Amino acid sequence: MCDYLEVSDSEGNCIRTKRYQGKPYVDIFVGNIEDHLDRLSCMEVREDDTFVLSYPKSGTHWISSIASMLRTGTSDYIGSPHFLDYNEVDFLEKLPSPRILASHMTFDRLPRQVREGKGKVVVVSRNPKDAAVSLYHFLMKINQSAFKGSWDGFLKFYLDGNMFYGSWFDTFLDWERTLQTYKGDNIMHLLYEDMKQDLLSSVTEIATFLSVTYDVSYLKEVTNKCTFSTMVKTIRGDVKPQDQGFIKVVSNDPLLPIYRKGEVGDWKNHFTVTQNEYFDKIYAEKMKSSTFRFRFE
Repeated sequence: MCDYLEVSDSEGNCIRTKRYQGKPYVDIFVGNIEDHLDRLSCMEVREDDTFVLSYPKSGTHWISSIASMLRTGTSDYIGSPHFLDYNEVDFLEKLPSPRILASHMTFDRLPRQVREGKGKVVVVSRNPKDAAVSLYHFLMKINQSAFKGSWDGFLKFYLDGNMFYGSWFDTFLDWERTLQTYKGDNIMHLLYEDMKQDLLSSVTEIATFLSVTYDVSYLKEVTNKCTFSTMVKTIRGDVKPQDQGFIKVVSNDPLLPIYRKGEVGDWKNHFTVTQNEYFDKIYAEKMKSSTFRFRFE
């Protein structure tokens, strides 16, 4: 079961989500959330499946493109990953191997076989200020956005947890607990900011984690193909079939509206002093028990 919930404030900001067990999900989540999660839990997992998990606008497509090139041995861009959240299980099960499967859900919502150690899981996290700015701009680009309102209104919803997939803080802390307590060896965690600083090192780490071996020249080729500027140019010039239907539904622009700047520290161009002070206060409260330290610039 699931319920639709619309939250609004006195300034006219409004967000509409699907809710299941008290948690908000994006309204385009497949059908009945309970039924879909039950089907996902029982989905057959393959040894060469790669699952990319992230909070929205934290590098999902970026990691998925890298993983695809490393899994297939070809540096051709294949388009957006297939999301567990937005595709029926029957469709996912028919996809050819190697599958790159993405999700904005947490580890506990993945298929049972993944949680038992089958397949590989790459979790990527991005500092919450830049993630918030990126998500806001993404929602402003699409026609049927479930959020309507101002940047200030969006930020309040974001910090209150009235956002798709819930609070960034709850999501990150859930992943951190999983990384600390999970006994399997099929999860790796990457930080978006580390990838921006040294992409080749991250590509090399992902290759090692996926148990694929390439010479340095191919790893550099993947790195060059997956720099942010190159990805933007590729997506603008090579819209893949699986993306065309999505684009028609959400945007008047013929291009996939997922990449903007990708910079670390772009939040400074959007946060007011008051917003930043309030955000820092919430961050300090929520993250006091965390061992991770994010870079914000």
